[in-house]
Amino acid sequence: MNKLYTVIIIMIILLLSGCAMISKEEAQMREDAGQLTKVQFYVPSENEDKISIIDIQQSQPVGTIDTGEKPTNLVFDSTMRTAYVANQNSGTIGVINSQTLEQESEIEVGPLPHGLVLSNDNKTLYVATVGDQFIDVIDTEKQEVVNRIDLGENARSNYPLLSGDKLYITDHENDRVYVIDTESQSVIDTIETGQTPRVLRSNTDGTKLYVAASQSNQVEVYDALSYEQLSIIKLNGNATDVVISEDESIAVVSELETNQVEIVDLQTSEVIKTIPDLAGAKHLSFNRKETKAYVTLSGTNEVAVIDMETEELVERIKVGDAPHGIEIKALPGIGGSC
Repeated sequence: MNKLYTVIIIMIILLLSGCAMISKEEAQMREDAGQLTKVQFYVPSENEDKISIIDIQQSQPVGTIDTGEKPTNLVFDSTMRTAYVANQNSGTIGVINSQTLEQESEIEVGPLPHGLVLSNDNKTLYVATVGDQFIDVIDTEKQEVVNRIDLGENARSNYPLLSGDKLYITDHENDRVYVIDTESQSVIDTIETGQTPRVLRSNTDGTKLYVAASQSNQVEVYDALSYEQLSIIKLNGNATDVVISEDESIAVVSELETNQVEIVDLQTSEVIKTIPDLAGAKHLSFNRKETKAYVTLSGTNEVAVIDMETEELVERIKVGDAPHGIEIKALPGIGGSC
């Protein structure tokens, strides 16, 4: 009888604490989703405080991870065992275990963390906090902020890019890119850009910078050494994110306010395809072979899939509400053409 009472009490405690037993099928799905050999996209959803996991081969969601408030962007370390997510409204960086599918801890940072980038040795995480003029520098082993890089009075950081020994930060309010020396951790130069620069990328060898200048409706190309503007790619809408093919022949540009994606021939700097009706097209990623481009639709609960050969929208994958960033999880040599 005492054993029966014990079981009943445990069940009551579980119910009162909000815990629920999961099915064998769900447990198996979580175990499968946590395998390092799986090639996946992680997609933070702002309105649901979670990360949706998309299996690329199955082209469907296979799991979720609870986060802090309003997760925006994330980055994986090189082992793919750990991811870091910017919890904007919590003012923290969540540390994600990609095998247990749990946020194991949170690191307090400045106001409204947004963009983030990790050093090649996985030891240093740079965080752009939209609410102030600083870049927070996190020691990932200590899991604490060890320095704050001052961008200057009234500066606002948005998206970072790490290339070689330089860190580039877009300032969407002051129309510029800050160039930071990672050794001295100080600003060494600025690049004046078009209106409202958002995401910036580099080509494969790091010799060029591509800046999505949103309100100027263009992508600007700069020399990464001299910071000279090399060219301007005019678009039919604003520019939010841009991804560049490895051979630097094609760019895909998302346009948040104009709800579309444009494909650009980088040899001629001309738009060759516009894909409309993509509500709140925000962030982009290629699959590993660049046969498909994936776009988060922040105005819906979907990720759109574009076939790069036909340049057509071929699929919409349901994820959490208001998806923001998108990041691929794939170990080198695993996943074939995914």
